Amino acid sequence: MNPSRKNNMDWVLHIAIFILITISIIFIYSAQFQSINEIGSIWFKQLIYAGLGIIIYFLAALLNYRKLIRWAGWIYLLAIFFLILVFLFPEVNGSHRWISLGGFTIQPSEFSKLAIIIMLSSFASAPDRDLDTKKTFFISLLIILSPLILIILEPDLSSALIVLPATVAILLYAGIQRKLITITSGILVILTILICLWIKYESPNPKDTTSSKIISLPKFPLMEPYQKERIKVFLSDNYANSDAGWNKLQAQVAVGSGGLRGKGYLEGTQNILGFLPRTVAPTDFIFCVIAEETGFFGSLIILLLYTILIARCLRTSWRAIDEFGRMIALGLSVLFFSHIFVNIAMTIGLLPITGLPLPLMSYGGSFMISTLLGLGLIQSIYQRRELR
Repeated sequence: MNPSRKNNMDWVLHIAIFILITISIIFIYSAQFQSINEIGSIWFKQLIYAGLGIIIYFLAALLNYRKLIRWAGWIYLLAIFFLILVFLFPEVNGSHRWISLGGFTIQPSEFSKLAIIIMLSSFASAPDRDLDTKKTFFISLLIILSPLILIILEPDLSSALIVLPATVAILLYAGIQRKLITITSGILVILTILICLWIKYESPNPKDTTSSKIISLPKFPLMEPYQKERIKVFLSDNYANSDAGWNKLQAQVAVGSGGLRGKGYLEGTQNILGFLPRTVAPTDFIFCVIAEETGFFGSLIILLLYTILIARCLRTSWRAIDEFGRMIALGLSVLFFSHIFVNIAMTIGLLPITGLPLPLMSYGGSFMISTLLGLGLIQSIYQRRELR
């Protein structure tokens, strides 16, 4: 197997990306459509974000990704710096997630996901690294947790948790204390289940003796009220009047009412009549808009496009010429898959409502650009792949 000096880009990946972005703009237009004379402008903003993201995508593809080995530490520290900087800016909707620059806002947590994957891949792929030691494991843990703690403090729990599967995949592939990683992952799963049960049975008022709950626990102290509300909505059917409960109900109605062929473009009643709130329809619930208007067949096309995208990313990982490229491509593949799975699963009621967007589809500049930056790195790795 001889490495190629430089190969053509992955045109199948190109096509999947551009189709998804086109669909995104078309249905964000629909998500903000109210009447023939009243059309939201965010579809045009998404067009600008996509244009800027595509430029960055091609620039990243032309970059020799192996140079990132030298820059990984600086990229990681820069990500930490911006995650700290967000706390100096005013709160927006009760959280410090954005940096405002003129009329634009940047969400550093989206770019920090890439920085974590690059830094962890650089560390784990070092040729002189002794991988089978607890020291290496704890340094890897420090690389992962340092930015994630800052993201949790914003607070943005879902953005922090979504990175974990990608980092676990990198560590397992690298062979860093696989037994310890498996045990740690199992403990985290058990803790998650116990926390969810605690939140389900917590008492709204510890002094309330009239509660009908068989078990009444004190309030769980480490989560925001809206985060606990989302878990309660998922575990119970008695929260339909809450914001999270309403969004969950209307999302499921939108997806289910689309039928096989959908109601037609700009004809989705859940969307047009505002039952699915316009604040979330173009962002976290864009899949619901598509499912209602295009039905099962349209949704299937979206899933097929995402399957192609993930498969091409994994294929790039397999054919990378070095461990660094292989780990980056693997980590990004798992990150993209996690976003897709969690977003679609929450819209059909299989997971709690989260604030996680759908890659290349949901409205948002930082997420669109960071996703295209990651896919540009995939293309850079692909161009320098092994010929097999």
